[in-house]
This record gives sequence, C-alpha cells and structure tokens, in this order.
Amino acid sequence: MKPTHTVLLALVCAFAAAGAAWLLFDSTHPARPKVAVTAGAEADRKRIEQLEGQVSDLTRKLDELLRLKAEPRPQPPSAPQPDPAHTEKTATEPTIEPNAKPAERAKIEELAERLAEIEKRDAAEFQAIVNALYQGDNDEQEEAAIELGRRAALGDAAAKKALRDAMKSEDAEVREWAIEGLNGTGLVEFLPDLKALMNDPVADVREEITQTLESMPPDQAGPLLISMLNDPEPDVLLGAIDVLGDMKYKAAAADLLPLTRNANEEVAIEASIALKRCGDSSAAENWVPTLGSRVKSTDAGERRRAVRALRQMKLESARPYLEQASQDEDPRVRRDAERGLRDLNE
Repeated sequence: MKPTHTVLLALVCAFAAAGAAWLLFDSTHPARPKVAVTAGAEADRKRIEQLEGQVSDLTRKLDELLRLKAEPRPQPPSAPQPDPAHTEKTATEPTIEPNAKPAERAKIEELAERLAEIEKRDAAEFQAIVNALYQGDNDEQEEAAIELGRRAALGDAAAKKALRDAMKSEDAEVREWAIEGLNGTGLVEFLPDLKALMNDPVADVREEITQTLESMPPDQAGPLLISMLNDPEPDVLLGAIDVLGDMKYKAAAADLLPLTRNANEEVAIEASIALKRCGDSSAAENWVPTLGSRVKSTDAGERRRAVRALRQMKLESARPYLEQASQDEDPRVRRDAERGLRDLNE
C-alpha cells in the first residue's frame, strides 16, 4: 500500500473513533429539560388567576354592600348596645397570599379597608334602627319594628335578638311595637316569646299578640288563641275571636259557642260570626233579625255596625236587610251593604 493511502486510512479511523466516542458520551448524558421555565410560568399564571378570582369576588360583595345606606344617630343611654356575638358579619376578611406581587397586595389591602368601613357603617345603621325602636316617636318606632321584623324574617340573628330584647323591655310601648314587628312574618320560633307575654299587664300588648298569631300556623297558634278567650279585656277577647274566625279554626267552636251569649253584645256578635266561619251558623242566624231591625235606626253609626255584621255573616237570610241598606242615605252604609250583596252573589 502506498504511504499516502496509509495516512488517509489512519485519518478516517481517527475520525470514526472520535464520532463513536461523542455518541457514547451524548447517550450517557441526557439533555437538560426544556420545561423548567414553562412550568414556572404556569404556576405563576395559576396563582394570578386565583388572586384575580378572589379580587373579583370581593368586588362583587362590595358592590352589594355599598347599596346599604347608613344614617347614624346619637346613642341614647337606654338603648341596648349590639352584642358582637349576635351581630352577623357582612363580609369576610380577604387573605393575602405570601407570594402575592406588590400590586396584588395593595389591591387586596384596599378591598379589606373598604370592607371594614362598610361593616362599621352597617353596624351603625343597625344600631340607629334599634335606637329608633326605643327612643323614636310613634312613626319611627313603627318603621324600626317593621324593619327589624323584615330582617328577622330573612334570618338576621341580630334582628331576632333585638326583637326579643325589646319584648322584655320595661316600656310597654316598646314591647307592643316589637310584637307588631313580627306581624306577617310567620316566625314560629317566636311562639314561646309570645306565649310568655300572654299575661302581660298591659292589654294593648296582649291584643297585639292576637294579631301577630294570625300569621302563624293555625295548629300552633290556634291553641294559644283559645286560651286567650278567657281574657278579661274585651279588646283582647275580640282580637282572639276575630283571628280564630279568620283561621276557620274548627277546634275553637266549643269555646266560641258560649261567647255568642256574652253580656258584651259586640263580643257576642263577633263570636257568632267566627263560629259561622268555623262551620256553625246557628248563633249568627239568631242575630240576623235583631241586626236587621237596626238597619232602620236613626243613628247612622248603629246602621253601619249592623250592616257590617250582616255582611260578615254571609247569610242568605240577611239579603233583604242588605238590599234595604243599599239605599241608605249614608254612603258608608251603602258601601257595606253593596259589598254584602256581592259576597252573597259570588
């Protein structure tokens, strides 16, 4: 072999050996991962999305809470202070992630300050309502009682506690307004509180209980109303009778029957009307001739009362008297008579 060929062959072998060595080295040292940067970016993206979601949720809560209007009033000495243990939070304290960026931390801190301000303002508004119940004039007391009742019906624990506290007040008017605040709410959880006041020394308080019981389930309110049929105050008695009639609580029939002969004529008539609504029209029928004769009275007030009772009885035997009263010179008498005739024609 020629020398030049020998040199070329040697060079080829050297290059081949070098290539083999490189391939062996590369196969035993895998390439560095190229996803490290991507994984880090993905983690950042998820964290930012989480923070943005939290901020969005807090912003929504703020928009709702900002609709509340507070009108703080001076704190009267006799109005009870709100109990923190019974005051519901309107929002939760926002949390800041340890790795949150400065801009994100600043936004969350700003939201936290706004939430704290709104909670403070809401507490002041609530206290102003309670103050009005104790210290306001009649209109303000009525508005406060209705507002507390509305909040209680929505499940507000602080409003429920405020009403219960007011029902224990030494001021009879505050007790009465608190009971009225429950009118129409149907909150059976207050039945024990109402029962405790059924022997209240003030008749107006007891009468208000009868009206509040009207919105309660008949099977629970009915027995309480029956027990109030022994009340010595006619207005309380009339209230209980009227509600039992409106409920058509048939279980009260036996207790209503003796009252149809009560010495108080108004009580006797109302009991007869209630008994008729409960299914027994005998007492009401007995009253029709007596009431009918009063349609000719020279006293417009007496005529109105007679026509009103005849209209509520809804008896066919009262029709002639209602027809006569529909021509009465007093427009109020005519209206009641016309309504009574419409009821009979339905």
